[in-house]
Amino acid sequence: MNIGIVGGSLEGILLSLQLAPHHDVTVFELDAEIGTPAWHPGYIVNPGLLDDFLTNEQRSFLLLKQCADGWGMRWEWLMKHLTIVAAQRGVSLRTRTRILQSSRDGEYIVVETSSNETSQPSIFSFDRLINTQTAHQKPGGLHHSMNPEHTTDYPFEDSITWFGGILSHQHLPSPVPLSPELILPRSDNLTELWWNSEEYWTPEEGYIEEIRISLPKDKSNVSFDAMYQKTAEFLHYLTEIEEIV
Repeated sequence: MNIGIVGGSLEGILLSLQLAPHHDVTVFELDAEIGTPAWHPGYIVNPGLLDDFLTNEQRSFLLLKQCADGWGMRWEWLMKHLTIVAAQRGVSLRTRTRILQSSRDGEYIVVETSSNETSQPSIFSFDRLINTQTAHQKPGGLHHSMNPEHTTDYPFEDSITWFGGILSHQHLPSPVPLSPELILPRSDNLTELWWNSEEYWTPEEGYIEEIRISLPKDKSNVSFDAMYQKTAEFLHYLTEIEEIV
């Protein structure tokens, strides 16, 4: 089958990796690079889950470091290397591309896209179009536009606003004020702090980077492990409504 995936989220990339061995898969992403900037906690419980995707050299870029809740890591490099593996497995990655509209032509779903700086067609035809675009605000407020009747939507959970800050280990007090939901150290001497409320601590020196993002309230559902499991369940659902795997 010819399958289109809307959104270069982790869910979209994981789905593309698992579908690619059996289908022609295209991923549409608004940004020029998938995974940048990193809009997600660098959090994994069982790093062994990465063995199916990344080499030891690629894993070294993640700067994994064990912590109370599992392991901290650089999420942007996880996304970069998963995207590289997806390309190596034959996934067509259409970055800096926006879907303008969708229509149906018999059994196929046709999408019309914006032109970009690369040479590519602007009309694509799919047997199935899977929507994994998230609510993250893109530059200029851009978003993909499709008829909901033409897509199979990934089942994202209800979310709330999280605040994240990254700072150096030397500025990390013990204990951290206002009890972060996640404290994620990395082996580059930086630590991510995450609160799932509007009450969060700000160090006098400030954060190297600050992030506000919508995520599930329960921290166990923002780990790579939970997201990997949910994509597997979604693929199982797709096999029940149509044999695509």
